[in-house]
Amino acid sequence: MAFGPTGRTVHALDGGGYLRDWLVGPAWSAPCDDLAGVLEAAGSPWGEHGRWMLTNGPDVAPVKRALHAQRPLVLDQRLPEVVEGGAFTWVAPGKHREDAGRWRRVRTGRDGLVDWSRFCHTPEYRHAVAACLLEVDQSEPRTLEVASTGPFALWLGDELVAVHDDVSYMQPVRHAVSVSPRSGATRLVLSTWQVAFRECRHVASVRVADGPPVRVVLPSPGADEYASALAERVLDRVGVRSWALPDGIVRLTGPVGAALCVAAPDGPPKRVRLVDGTAELPLAELTGSELPPAEPPSEPADPTAELSSGRVDPTAEPPAGPADPAAGPSASMLTTGETELTVRLDDPRCPVRRTLRVAALPAHRRAEPVGADPAVWRAELLRHVATGQPGVARALARHALDEPGLAGDDLDPALGMVTTRADCADFEAVGLLHLLHRVPADRWPAGARERVGAALRGFKYWIDQPGLDAMCYFTENHQLVWHTAELLAGEAYPDEVFPNSGWTGARHAEHGRELAVEWMRRKLAGGFSEFDSNAYLAIDSLALVSLVELAADAPVRELAEALLDKLLLTLAANGWRGVHGAAHGRSYVPTLRSSRFEETAPIMWLLWGTGSLNAAVLPATALALARRYRLPPVVRAVATELPAAWEGRQVYRGSYRPKHDLLDRPYGSDLRIWRTPDAMLSSVQDYRAGLPGLQEHVWGATLGPEVQVFAGQPAADTTSPSARPNAWAGQRVLPRVHQHRDALLVVYGSGTSRLWFPAPLMDETARAGPWLAGRVADGYVAVAARGGFTPVRAGEEAGQAWLAAGGGRCYAVLVGRRAVHGGFASFVGSLVAPGFTEEEVVLDVPDGRRLELSWTGPFLVDGVPDGLDEDGRPEHPPHLDNPAVRLPGGAERLEASWGGHRLVLDLVAGRRLEPTSGASDGG
Repeated sequence: MAFGPTGRTVHALDGGGYLRDWLVGPAWSAPCDDLAGVLEAAGSPWGEHGRWMLTNGPDVAPVKRALHAQRPLVLDQRLPEVVEGGAFTWVAPGKHREDAGRWRRVRTGRDGLVDWSRFCHTPEYRHAVAACLLEVDQSEPRTLEVASTGPFALWLGDELVAVHDDVSYMQPVRHAVSVSPRSGATRLVLSTWQVAFRECRHVASVRVADGPPVRVVLPSPGADEYASALAERVLDRVGVRSWALPDGIVRLTGPVGAALCVAAPDGPPKRVRLVDGTAELPLAELTGSELPPAEPPSEPADPTAELSSGRVDPTAEPPAGPADPAAGPSASMLTTGETELTVRLDDPRCPVRRTLRVAALPAHRRAEPVGADPAVWRAELLRHVATGQPGVARALARHALDEPGLAGDDLDPALGMVTTRADCADFEAVGLLHLLHRVPADRWPAGARERVGAALRGFKYWIDQPGLDAMCYFTENHQLVWHTAELLAGEAYPDEVFPNSGWTGARHAEHGRELAVEWMRRKLAGGFSEFDSNAYLAIDSLALVSLVELAADAPVRELAEALLDKLLLTLAANGWRGVHGAAHGRSYVPTLRSSRFEETAPIMWLLWGTGSLNAAVLPATALALARRYRLPPVVRAVATELPAAWEGRQVYRGSYRPKHDLLDRPYGSDLRIWRTPDAMLSSVQDYRAGLPGLQEHVWGATLGPEVQVFAGQPAADTTSPSARPNAWAGQRVLPRVHQHRDALLVVYGSGTSRLWFPAPLMDETARAGPWLAGRVADGYVAVAARGGFTPVRAGEEAGQAWLAAGGGRCYAVLVGRRAVHGGFASFVGSLVAPGFTEEEVVLDVPDGRRLELSWTGPFLVDGVPDGLDEDGRPEHPPHLDNPAVRLPGGAERLEASWGGHRLVLDLVAGRRLEPTSGASDGG
């Protein structure tokens, strides 16, 4: 007769003393409808208690504490029974209601944080509960360390042992709590509170900081702790071969013979056996949905001539396949494509599980243009958008394709965001203004045009206008979109009074115009603080093309055209075969793991026939419908006509403004680019080295859309965009980075780092001493660190994340190609082990150069400090310097030439001189 189940699972603390296993409830939420109790909705937004704080996470703590005082955690709770799957109730903060939920099992990341984080587009209160049992055989005093980003209350048994109301932005505040648990199993309940204004990091952890260890017990009907202990050890060796799924197949690895049950959130569970330690499952079977083919067809759509209306021939066919499976609620914003798979042993006694994330990739991607007719690429983009998710972009594309009418569900997402003043509603407001201009009144549903007009007139267009909301006004990309939306809305309704502000449309237009012109002049002269962002450069493009197309004043249109020309020229020069492979001022994890998710990818497809068709299509759609804006042919040539080697440099300089950026200091970046037909290397030099990071991507080597190699010092164990920085986007502390052509060196001042090197997606890999090398087609990359590398062997990063034996304080990186370095074996054989110390790396490049970088000294190239001029003094760096353009800092005129084409911009007047401008056209 078999032993019966014990009805629980039992878990040890990890090496740091963290409780990693919990039962948690949902994150309950409610609208934050009492902001007026702590902030003034009108008048000046500035000052110590001004409403400016609502959209700036790092400085919002005083407001959150005041809101907690209005709606505090309820401490006189009737503590629930803690059992997996059990229903329970909890009195919401302020005793506004009683919430209900069920306990579900979670296993935290390495940082021990239970994570309820979420990006919330409108202000909302959030609270959540986690619980477990602590089991000890002898009662001894212990010190628990509780870390939380918001107020919390902690109960041990029936005793309330800690209450704190501290609030932080990203890094949890830690508190010591002295306890003496009785022998046996004692209930531990942790109640947490947050209020969300955009990114909301809602996390908490508990660890035993002092005293003997404890066992964590999770009551679970039918579970057996002994079978579950074995299951947990097996699951800790299970992984996925690749986060990115180019062919839509999930490839599991793990202990030979293990029987697993795999499930997606809304799909049927699938049972698999790890025969020979592997198993394959189509993602579509797990999600219960069909996915498009992984590659676009080899033949393009038939060429189509642009009609005088700005529409295209509706008979043109898009690339085959249904809408992007990763499509999200808004065509102006990034989507991740991720699916969270839950994996457990196929045994009812073993409820323990692990979560593995994989990504369904946008299907349509091109490394080289198919054909040479931009009208074809335009037709493909519009067909893709027209068959995508409801939204303004889809409505615009369908109109351009001459499809009848305007569907009401295409207006709903944008109107919902504008009327609720949701974050990113400024993007949608610009989209609605395109609809008003592009779609004749007789093609609108009854009353729809009036609804849009009312929403735009009732909107808030800048922080100094009345209203309490968490819309972002202070990042670089949002600023111009706000000014564009205000200018265009005011011009659309010049004589009407906008009820939120009491201003006429004409006054709004004047206000928006003044701010937009100032913004554009600053960026045309000095460049962007969010340099080469593969998310926000697309948003800048949306605003600029909107001004070119829709603004009434010719000087505004001409200025926007000149800046858009310059922006697209840098995108072309700093990208590679449809990948925006430059270092980025701001980026997100999915775009670093697959360029198919970049918001710049559809723009590249439209304008020069490479890139990807994904869900972030509003900027590309606005460009596709442009009548005034015409891409200078030199930009397309720079993007697609690669020489054997392209060395580029881009130096941006500017100043933040306190009432626009909430910072008051200069900004600057020094970007380096090395492109060949087979590989790309890019970095930003000494970017804020030694300071905390945010969302920067400071260096990367690119061999393909899913083969981007880079390192990071993780600030969290999550890739959530609500953690900034997180595991891979941004850095806890920024390193020094310096590049010389095809080689770069990286030095961290302290701490450890990790390398992203997706070996499973490479054609060939090799290890030689401290070097880890890979090949994709005829392109090569090699990375060295002291002691070499060991791959992560399980989980969602198996074989893709690598750990340096010496901690990853210093790296050396090289890219190469068959045409220069011979076969892959020859390339690997030419690598010389760098010299490493704790704070210094010396690299002898195969061609004879010697590069040296330390934490404190200058970057040396053959013994000479980089950055000194011929007189030995600090150089005056160029603004742009590459084979197509040489632009000194402060120059008044930009002249670019490549492939037999020219672009000339007057940077002082802010207008295009050559080729002929379309911005001065009357429309």
